[in-house]
Amino acid sequence: MSEINEKQVNFAKPSEEDEGAKLVALEDWTNDRMKLLGWRPFIGTLAMNLELIPVVDHRCVTASTDGKRIFFNPYFLNDLTKEERMTILAHEIWHCGLSHFSREHGRIEDHEMWNHAIDHEVNSLLEDDGFKIPIGAILYRPYKGESAETVFELIKSGKIEMRGECLDDHGNGAPGEDTEPGNDGTDGWSTIEKDGEDNITAKVDSDFRPRRTDDVWKDWKNKMMAAAQQCKERGTDMENYSDHIDDLFSSKMHWKEILRQFLTPMFNSTRKWLPPNRRHVYKKMYLPSMQKEKQLNIVIAIDTSGSTSGDIVKTFVSEVYAILNSFGGYQLRLIQCDLQIHEDVIFDMDKPFIPDDFILKGGGGTDFHPVFDLLNESDERPEVVLYLTDGYGGAPRNEPEYPVIWGVIEGGVVPAEWGQSIDINLGN
Repeated sequence: MSEINEKQVNFAKPSEEDEGAKLVALEDWTNDRMKLLGWRPFIGTLAMNLELIPVVDHRCVTASTDGKRIFFNPYFLNDLTKEERMTILAHEIWHCGLSHFSREHGRIEDHEMWNHAIDHEVNSLLEDDGFKIPIGAILYRPYKGESAETVFELIKSGKIEMRGECLDDHGNGAPGEDTEPGNDGTDGWSTIEKDGEDNITAKVDSDFRPRRTDDVWKDWKNKMMAAAQQCKERGTDMENYSDHIDDLFSSKMHWKEILRQFLTPMFNSTRKWLPPNRRHVYKKMYLPSMQKEKQLNIVIAIDTSGSTSGDIVKTFVSEVYAILNSFGGYQLRLIQCDLQIHEDVIFDMDKPFIPDDFILKGGGGTDFHPVFDLLNESDERPEVVLYLTDGYGGAPRNEPEYPVIWGVIEGGVVPAEWGQSIDINLGN
């Protein structure tokens, strides 16, 4: 028998008192949204794309979004100041605008770490924009401005200790240990009750019907562009959002995100998703189980001619390694070459790449043939070759049987008519 059944969990509809609280909270947050439209027009305009739905449901203790709606617990909202309510509203909007729930891909088994990382990214942005961040919220100030992916890797490596509380809910589930009074010091903001015999009554609100899909998150880029265009035409100061808006209008993404998009489909081919893991149901989590079908074989080739610096190499390899670590089950082969091969070494989860230990070897001219000759002689073909270079050298005329991505440093050129390319610049 599962733990959730042993505790005799009962379910109940919201009471008349709950329904009244929902109406009051909805009016308050609707008014807050109108104020936000005047105070921060860009965020306020985006807020108009989201329907506000109050719910008294154990699966939404605070607030959550599916990209079309914001579901929120009225008792949670009523316990906040007006400034904090405004912050929570903007917080949900930025989760949508930054595509946080689609960016989680490959980190589902580290869900809590990812939750902390994305809340840090949003709270960092909001604090710089003048919003009041509630006491105890997640914000690792030494790392303000860092992406969720970077903070996630720092948490996973142990360099950042998870602390603080998420301002909202990032998933759905069933009541259990972490929602019981006495375990977290709350009653789930009036969504969960426990009697003297430890029996749990959890409220289920029929208004709580989240529908998260990848298409919803993709559409948010268009929403962001439209809101930014409206604000610019009205002369609104967009300086606080310049980094995000410039990327939207230039249709450029950071090379790290482009690299991740290249690599992610390859991991999909080496993994298969199984039915939800029921061991986690009592924790309010429905986590799909993942099974590895084969080990991914990645090759990074480094052009070690005089034009390639060690900092660029360390940053590039470290980013690839962070991507690999988010999926697990890989082999990373690192080859250094100028006119000839200078090093050929293999890293994996048992033997990780350590940036501080990396030494660049070479410094002569550039020839791409030795690397591809070496790989063509190997019995096992790589899933992909990532070649970091300035591009000035002789490349094979014929395209190899495996995909090649040229990571071209600033001022470089793509060395061949085949393969795909990414512009690598430490300044972006």
